[in-house]
Amino acid sequence: MTMRFDRPARRTAAGARFAGVARFVPVALALAALTVGSRPARAETCFRQCVSEQVTSSDMTDDQIRFRMKGCRDTCEAAQREALAASGTAARIAQCRPEPVSRDEFRAIRGASPSYVVQSNAFTWDVKNPLPGKVIREVEIVAQTMDLRDTVMIATGLVMPGDSQTVLATGFFDGYPNARYATRVSAIYACAIE
Repeated sequence: MTMRFDRPARRTAAGARFAGVARFVPVALALAALTVGSRPARAETCFRQCVSEQVTSSDMTDDQIRFRMKGCRDTCEAAQREALAASGTAARIAQCRPEPVSRDEFRAIRGASPSYVVQSNAFTWDVKNPLPGKVIREVEIVAQTMDLRDTVMIATGLVMPGDSQTVLATGFFDGYPNARYATRVSAIYACAIE
């Protein structure tokens, strides 16, 4: 059997096909860079920034992580209270009585916010408030215990209109792996400040 090398046309056609594609590679790369570069940077909440600075070791216990989470929540809430007092908004917020948001408002908040996270027996949720003129004050969470009974927890905080804050519920039971699927945000409480 002899090998034939008299088919230069095939090599040329294949080379021409790839040469045509090669012209579009820089355009595709430029378009991809433009798309990635045009996405707005997702700002972390004060709580997330603090926790990422505090929890730096992989051998920390759940208790140590929760302790740092509580410290970060307290620090961020104190900074937020100072800013609200300086702007004169604190008095209006202190007098407002939170009530459950409507079904459409609930869906708007859930749609604007990323999913919640349960880790180290703590529930955290970066809540974004898309409601104009309303402050989110409480989030009601329903989870199951080991005997599969519902338990209700309330996470408090202040999420101003157009702002994002992290709400934290510690002592959150993480029990059965399947119990995680039963965890849900059942209600959100807000009040009007205008």
